[in-house]
Amino acid sequence: MSDASPTTSRVRLIGVLALGQIVSWGSGFDMLAILAPRIGSELAIGNEIVFAGLTIMMLISAFCGPLLGRTLVRRGAAPVLVAGSLLFAAGFAVLAFSGGVTSYLFGWAVMGLAATCGLTTAAHTAVVERVGAEGGRLLALLMLFTGLSGAVFLPLTALVEQHLGWRGTLLLYACLQIFVLLPLYLFVLPGRPARTQAKRQKADALSPSPVDTRRAFLLLAAMTTISAFTTFGLSPLLPLFLVQAGASQSFAVQLASARSLLAITARGLDFLLGKRGSPFVTAAIGLCLLFLSLLLLLGFAPAMPSFIGFIVFFGFGAGVLTVSRAVLPLAVFSPEDYGLQAARISLPQNLAIAVAPVIFTLALDRGGVAAMLGIAAVLIGISFVLLIALWRTVRRQGF
Repeated sequence: MSDASPTTSRVRLIGVLALGQIVSWGSGFDMLAILAPRIGSELAIGNEIVFAGLTIMMLISAFCGPLLGRTLVRRGAAPVLVAGSLLFAAGFAVLAFSGGVTSYLFGWAVMGLAATCGLTTAAHTAVVERVGAEGGRLLALLMLFTGLSGAVFLPLTALVEQHLGWRGTLLLYACLQIFVLLPLYLFVLPGRPARTQAKRQKADALSPSPVDTRRAFLLLAAMTTISAFTTFGLSPLLPLFLVQAGASQSFAVQLASARSLLAITARGLDFLLGKRGSPFVTAAIGLCLLFLSLLLLLGFAPAMPSFIGFIVFFGFGAGVLTVSRAVLPLAVFSPEDYGLQAARISLPQNLAIAVAPVIFTLALDRGGVAAMLGIAAVLIGISFVLLIALWRTVRRQGF
């Protein structure tokens, strides 16, 4: 019984959170890839305004990060996820009934609050609250499922939109939040174990000094932000700069599509390694793979093997780094501090994700493929140096 109960609880935990992340990411972030043309046409607004909604969502989510961290410490992850589900439903409803630019962008502002509560940080904190320092492997498993959101919801959104239209599709997604995810968060998500005073005093006694914590936080935030800026800045532009590097349009689209599959495969391999892997080693491997992918394209394009090698190394590197960005805070800080520190890191990281495609687009337009890839390579190199400094800090201070 003692062995079965924790196993059953962990299955419930990952089942609820995986479904929540697939639905919330797929309906809240990926759906514009299908619905944007219809929304822009009916509301008489340009595509740049339609997609600006995602930027608004990410910016609001970023600026709310510190508040989210404090709330996670005081209330725990479950009430935050409940609030996220309610806010997602409200945001979808506002978008579904929008009649112009103002109401449309307001809907995305509500979606930004929903993303703050309902997406990655709160879900990962829910895992760490219930599993503790051993939650790294479950985080990798959760991210493996989360990576399937686009594969599930892109075809689903296209199918539903044909029968219900874009407004009906958004209302359906609001119903998914209210009638599926909300009951799961309220009644099925396992409760977090009570933290005794003895455990709290032990954690406080083992915690590093404020100076050491500040140094570790700054190194971790800088490394994850710069690496996220690079991967999220390059990923949307893959078909465009591969064509400019000499690939055909159809081949470039195929390579870009393969990247998502490779990233998910990398997350799966990281999960299978389990306790045998170190998040620092994982992050270092991911950065090296990204750097190698950029060198291949810079040095050997437009040869076809260089394109294939680039997408393989880039896909695996990006997938591995995505997992390491989630697990590294758990390797640096205590499980009790995970939610607070991860939410604080989300502020610069989400800001970087919001502006990265614009910056890399400007670099591509002004300097071409070589300039853009050169900038990316320098940023990856800086991230690697920061990672080594973080690793040494953690080993020296014994976090």
